[in-house]
Amino acid sequence: MPTFATVGYLNTIIHLKGEDNLGGLQQIMVCRKADITLIPDPVGGIVYGDITFGPGGAFVQWDVTLESSVIQSQEVVTKEGSSKRNSLAFTIPKGRSDLRNMFTRMEKDEFVVLFLENGKQKLFGQLHAPVLFSFSHSSGKKFSDLNAFEGRFYYDGPDNVFYYDGDTGTPPAGPAPSIVMFNGEVIASLQPGETLNILSDYSFSEYFTTS
Repeated sequence: MPTFATVGYLNTIIHLKGEDNLGGLQQIMVCRKADITLIPDPVGGIVYGDITFGPGGAFVQWDVTLESSVIQSQEVVTKEGSSKRNSLAFTIPKGRSDLRNMFTRMEKDEFVVLFLENGKQKLFGQLHAPVLFSFSHSSGKKFSDLNAFEGRFYYDGPDNVFYYDGDTGTPPAGPAPSIVMFNGEVIASLQPGETLNILSDYSFSEYFTTS
């Protein structure tokens, strides 16, 4: 008889009993990457702690057509290794000038998406791996057809979908923090009046001369 236990990273999988297993997404919330200053690193597939926003930054809720939203994750194997092709698709009625204008601008931007799946929050996107957006529109041929936008958030690369155990957050008041980066990586976030002191064996001039 098998032993039902946890061995290394392998967990026992048992039949669902009395639990909902609904398809589709119950909620979609969108935020521009530029409006987020910090997302905690995921641990064991879960992002613990709250997201930090810049001034005015926040998630915006989208009400999409019922039973139209879906998150899909596909493994892609190449000579360089394996990665994920993740996408979140949805439908929004109807042909509207304000939506078309917003969607057109979004096609040139980067985002982080928070969605609710089976009662659990998940994040699609990280600061170093944001998601992109595309859309199309169809008027439909018949009166019974749906006049709607078809939208899609998408991403190719190392997996960037994680469970989220934090809050949606409240935008801070006051000026935006200064973000300190080293070789493209964020190493600190400074509020007004704070000082970052970097200790090094090289002087400032020597660093820029030799690098």
